[in-house]
Amino acid sequence: MKTQTAQKISTWDTMVHAPFKKVVTFDLICMGLGIMMGIGIGAYLVAGA
Repeated sequence: MKTQTAQKISTWDTMVHAPFKKVVTFDLICMGLGIMMGIGIGAYLVAGA
């Protein structure tokens, strides 16, 4: 039982921590797009009003 649990943790660990930099860059890109969209919507609402 102990070895099975350790194996599950190690596979989960590699899945989560291996592409960490890719996840961070993807997160930053999504945040940047979200901020740009938010600014665009805010400017549209201000200009419309």
